[in-house]
Formats: sequence, C-alpha cells, structure tokens
Amino acid sequence: NWASKQFKNKEKVFIDGGAHMGVYSIMLADNFKEVHSFEAQRRTYNQLCGNIFLNEKTNVYAHNVALTNSAKANELTTLSIVSEDGGGSTVCKPHAPVLATERVGTKTIDSYHFENVGLIKLDIEGNELSALQGAKYTIERSGHPPIIFEANEDVWYAEQKKELFRYLNENNYDVIEIRPFKNMFAAFRRQ
Repeated sequence: NWASKQFKNKEKVFIDGGAHMGVYSIMLADNFKEVHSFEAQRRTYNQLCGNIFLNEKTNVYAHNVALTNSAKANELTTLSIVSEDGGGSTVCKPHAPVLATERVGTKTIDSYHFENVGLIKLDIEGNELSALQGAKYTIERSGHPPIIFEANEDVWYAEQKKELFRYLNENNYDVIEIRPFKNMFAAFRRQ
C-alpha cells in the first residue's frame, strides 16, 4: 500500500521489470495510465497474464522478454529457473541449483519508446544494471522517474551491487533503503 500512495499519477506509465505474477502491476494499475509488465519465464508470464485478466486490469500489458542493455538486446538467451514459483529465475550466472532452463528473447526498455514514465520497478535477479543501461533514453525523456529495485545482500552479488549503485549515483539518483526490507531500494532524482 505504501507504493500506491507514494507513486500515483494517472497520466504516467509504470514499468514493472520482473513482474512475476503481477503483484505490483495489479496493485498499481489504477494509479497509472498504463502498466507494462515484463516477465521472462514462460510459465510465470502465463500466470501473470491470467492474473491481469482475472483482476480486469485493461491498462496492463504483459511482455514475455528479459530486459537488458543494447549490447545484449534482440537475441535469445538462456533463462535459468531456480525455483518452482518462477521467482529467482535469471539470465545471469545462477547462484542456486538450476531446476530447468528455457530460451527467452531480450529487449531494452528503450526499444519500446515509452513516453512519460512515472515509475520503474526492477526485480530481475542481478540484471538490474543491464536493464537500467537499456532504459537510458526512456529515463532521460521521462525526467528521471523514481526507480524501485532489488539488490541482494549475497556475497556473490557484492561487486554487481556496487556497480549498480555507482551507475545510479552517476546518473543523478540518490538511493535509499526501503525498510524493513534489506534488499529493496528506491532511487530518486537528486535535487
């Protein structure tokens, strides 16, 4: 509920990267003009589509692709599935036992030419930096909207987390922790 109060603008677009089954997308749909939900794992994407339908959210559009930067866009890549519910699936090197793999297409956020983005949420299991690099023009065109993202505390992710925070800082964002969570953060344009 804090997100629906904090981020509300019916004239803007919400980008939900790593939408999973659509909790953020559905919860925030009434607060935005459009919601674009990205989910790479096929089975979870199908569940996302079903949840959008069941909740009658006609302004939510689902995309079955992995978000990335321009160097890795428009190709097929391997998605490693590390949990039964689709959470934790990654296009990065997996750091948990892999249950299955599947091929998935990749795109940048910029390739969609979104206008007037009011919020970006990324929970894409270590690929957040690549997705932000692939959203550079969207972020600039939209006046540097707030970004909610996951950045895990795990040792294997420490260097990537530093790079992600450095990238946001270099692009005029200040990062704060979303409490009580230890792995969720919000980035706001520096004033």
